[in-house]
Amino acid sequence: MNARRLAIYVALLIVLALSGVALTYWALFVCAPPPLPGDELWTMRQNLGEAVGLVLRLGTKACFTGDTMGGFGLWLGTRTTGVLLVLLAGIVLWELVGRRLRRSFFRMNGGHVVLAGHYEDLRELAHSRRSFAGTFFLAPDRMAANDLARHRPFAEIVPIVSRKLQRQLEALGVGKARLLAAATRNDLTNVAIAEAGLATRSEGELLVRLEQHAVRVFSSHRLRVKAAQQGRQLAVVSLTQLQARRGMAAAMPGRYTLDGAPRVHIALCGSGDGLQAASFEVARQGYGLETHIPLISIMRTGTGDFAPGALERLRNSGIAEVNVTDVMTAAADGLDRSIGALVHDAPPLLAVHCIGEDSGEAEAIALRWEEALLALHRPIPPIVAYAGHDHPLGTTGMIRVASAQDLAQAREAAHLMDRRARAVHLQYLDGVKTARGESFGVAPAEVDWEQLPETFQDDNRNVADQMDYALASVFMLAEPGEGNARFDRDETEVLSGIAHARWMAAKGIAGWKPGPARDDRRMIHPDMIPYVDLDEPAKQKDRDVVDSIPDMAALSGESLKRERRIGLPRPLEGEAYETFLAALRQAPKASRAVAVLPLDDAAMVRLASRLVNIGVFVEALLDQWVDELRADDEIALLLADVLHRAWRIHVVQDGNARHALAELVPEVANGLGAIDVCP
Repeated sequence: MNARRLAIYVALLIVLALSGVALTYWALFVCAPPPLPGDELWTMRQNLGEAVGLVLRLGTKACFTGDTMGGFGLWLGTRTTGVLLVLLAGIVLWELVGRRLRRSFFRMNGGHVVLAGHYEDLRELAHSRRSFAGTFFLAPDRMAANDLARHRPFAEIVPIVSRKLQRQLEALGVGKARLLAAATRNDLTNVAIAEAGLATRSEGELLVRLEQHAVRVFSSHRLRVKAAQQGRQLAVVSLTQLQARRGMAAAMPGRYTLDGAPRVHIALCGSGDGLQAASFEVARQGYGLETHIPLISIMRTGTGDFAPGALERLRNSGIAEVNVTDVMTAAADGLDRSIGALVHDAPPLLAVHCIGEDSGEAEAIALRWEEALLALHRPIPPIVAYAGHDHPLGTTGMIRVASAQDLAQAREAAHLMDRRARAVHLQYLDGVKTARGESFGVAPAEVDWEQLPETFQDDNRNVADQMDYALASVFMLAEPGEGNARFDRDETEVLSGIAHARWMAAKGIAGWKPGPARDDRRMIHPDMIPYVDLDEPAKQKDRDVVDSIPDMAALSGESLKRERRIGLPRPLEGEAYETFLAALRQAPKASRAVAVLPLDDAAMVRLASRLVNIGVFVEALLDQWVDELRADDEIALLLADVLHRAWRIHVVQDGNARHALAELVPEVANGLGAIDVCP
């Protein structure tokens, strides 16, 4: 019995005893005649002593006044000791026999879950279960066991003993459990728990947390093969990697664009393990690699970030130019000077990712970036703070929070990601079967999903991750609803180039190099060249990946829609505004209306705010006038809210946003709110 549970039992008995005495004391007053004047204090003392005596000696007493409620109170209060004895006996029986019987019941009948880890990590998984549905905990150490007992005092908590792990899992009935979650903060311990769980045949789901990339690569494939042989569902999750992926989604280049940007430039700033994960995730996406080598600027504010050799591997990948700066955080203006030097010498930024040892550090870095860019009068790209929970930050609306997922959310995200990745792989297999003929099955990737090595599976997951960015690049999106838009030839070629850039980036990070002939041992591949230089069979592989996008969308209950981009060159009021909204509602099922507005004066900002508030997708065009709008406190608040919720933001660096509008949209709303073809 843990101390927390014992304290609850003692507190329950004390409260019950005091309640019985109080009830008896009240009933004695009700059942006795009113005391004579001056005898009130004496009567109270007498009644209190008599109440305690009646409760302790199991005595009885009749109600003198015949009051019904008083009589019932006396009858119930005088039986308090009996109730306490019965309850105490029940507690003893439960602790000696009942808990063991409950464990045996679940071990025989199943339906329970076994969760290994710290309570902070397992909280949401545990809360998703009903209190009496059967939740057993494996604690990695004594401190974790005490913490679990503090939050879940009546749960079954077993400290992990490595030498007895198999027997411990069998004692908890893991063979019948609905879920075994190996989610401690030690990857090797999680692998050991998963392997011990797989040693017992079961149909239950398995969730394994693996944060270190090397452990995930070397262990996941083995675990997946064993799980597939048993027909078990397996989810391998990394909370750090999932947070990095959420950060990529929050600042994807397809939703923030600049006129005349020579190449993709993304900055990462901060410290901690997340800096390496985010840096590799950015590089692995291959943003802009189809046209130019992207630039990745890494500004390190600490020392505990990249593993030995990781930066060299990133630099030697050949898929990005990587510049690393160590920021002097000891100086008050160290970060400001580094930001100033970066934006002065390099192309405009498409995104900034801010990572820290904790949420507060990440948020502070993001706020500093925003202040520095405002002071330098530079365009402010999406600034992603890798923090604990999403909440408004900054004054411009350009700071996005990539919050960490709990294990329950990560589990669902992993299942969806794997379903989409399977669709990508099946499309690939269908495409190469015909092309390869009898030689099909020789290449490492030409196997079923369950036998596919982890690096190849992760590559397919990256394809799924990039779906929204790829669609945004051709002004399409996936959302629930009917009507599936189809890619035309030009869109297919653009998307194929993006798919090839992502594949080439993933290969480069893995250590592959271009060469005249494929050599798996030396990691040489002839297709590691720009998409336009590929031969037709190689291009067809990328087109097959593009063909899998509708299937990926369908797996998440979505369909592809084309953006119907409609320009609004001037504010609309009254009847004209209503006419425009009516025209938007008449969009075909296979399209999604997007209002494109130049935010160059207060009236346009107010119009954009009205549209965003009623759920209309808005693309904001910004030019040099944005600094003046931010000088007005009222308009600055509206502008920040619009930019935080805008579907897309486009920055016109040279010229006027209103003049650029005509070149960006095929349709435009006239002064009466009707939609015309853009001249």
